[in-house]
Amino acid sequence: MQINVVYQFNENYVPYAGVSITSLLENNKNAEKIDIYILGEELTDSSIEKLRLSAANYGRNIIFKDTREIIDKMKEWGLPSYRGAYSANLRLFLPMILGKTDLRILYLDADTIVNRSIEELIEIDMDNYSIAMVLDSLGRNYKTIVGLKENEFYYNSGVVLFDMKNWINHRCTERIISYLKKGGKSWSSPDQNLLNVVCKNEIMRISPAYNLQPVHLVFDIKDYYRCYGKIAYYNREQLENAVNQPVIYHFYRFLGQFPWHLNNLHPGKTLFARYLSMSPWKDYKCRKADEGMIMGVQRLLFRLLPRGMFLRIFSICHDIYIEKSKETA
Repeated sequence: MQINVVYQFNENYVPYAGVSITSLLENNKNAEKIDIYILGEELTDSSIEKLRLSAANYGRNIIFKDTREIIDKMKEWGLPSYRGAYSANLRLFLPMILGKTDLRILYLDADTIVNRSIEELIEIDMDNYSIAMVLDSLGRNYKTIVGLKENEFYYNSGVVLFDMKNWINHRCTERIISYLKKGGKSWSSPDQNLLNVVCKNEIMRISPAYNLQPVHLVFDIKDYYRCYGKIAYYNREQLENAVNQPVIYHFYRFLGQFPWHLNNLHPGKTLFARYLSMSPWKDYKCRKADEGMIMGVQRLLFRLLPRGMFLRIFSICHDIYIEKSKETA
């Protein structure tokens, strides 16, 4: 079967995306064809060449798409950058960039690791849904900022399976653009929130095994439910199955650190290091994360406290942060 995968990132994330691509190709060697599309922002020639090499090592090809025009359009529509990069929003406009109308396309964040074959995910029956996603593990209260109710689902956009035919038929990209032009809010994580708000009726909920997030690698499910509840989230069996047989790990920041930071406490550091060693970036030198007093205190408490107690404190602090965010939303 053919697998189509899209990544979007700027120059700063090239090594991490390269590791993710290595993990994808290493665990999908039996796929008949894999097309990898890179939606890059300000990538250097040397980075492009190294990314090509990462695919060539597996006899695969990478297709680079020019994104400058669509980034200029984003600025016109009032869509903000995310941590200084516009590339974070490119997945919202795939038909305009790829020109594909009948493909299944899997979008992966640069901070993901594919640890099994994704063929079963690609072939999943999506019926009339435009996209398939995994629920966000920390979105319990945050979703109220974007206007969702407590019993509504809130999804994480680090892994998104697009059915391009349904996406186009439902005019999802056009509706997002219309929402922005009318002055709709785009918040601090514009791509994720726009998908959850504008396209919420077109999202198919899939197993957390396809976007396993750090909290479930560190904390007991019982402690998680005690802090975040069970409303509009996965049940125990679904979470246990995902932890036991994960397909895609999503290694976003944990205690302010990524798994590529020096002396990090991230639960994904060992797995990341494994695929880093297989990639053209195996000589990458880890750097310290940006230090701050709050993150420093969090990491100290994480080392000292029982996991359940730490998670409770973290969830309370997170709720306070969300309440303050509501005041400025």
